[in-house]
Amino acid sequence: MDLEWQQLYASILPFIPAETASDLTVIGTFLVALCAIVARFWPRPAARSKWLFIYLLVNRIAMNSKHASNADDVNRSD
Repeated sequence: MDLEWQQLYASILPFIPAETASDLTVIGTFLVALCAIVARFWPRPAARSKWLFIYLLVNRIAMNSKHASNADDVNRSD
């Protein structure tokens, strides 16, 4: 079953207390925004760098895709 995140969130929402759901939404929104800011200024580390996994995780959370300003460094091979 292929659900989008909004559909999944809407299906789980009735089972979560309203206060908890609002807290999770605020925390999630903050994390995405923070990762988007970090991804904007963080150049891609070298291929064998210990920071590459964290870089990729931050970009995944930030939803940093091909249209991002630093997307050109994704195609670069180190």
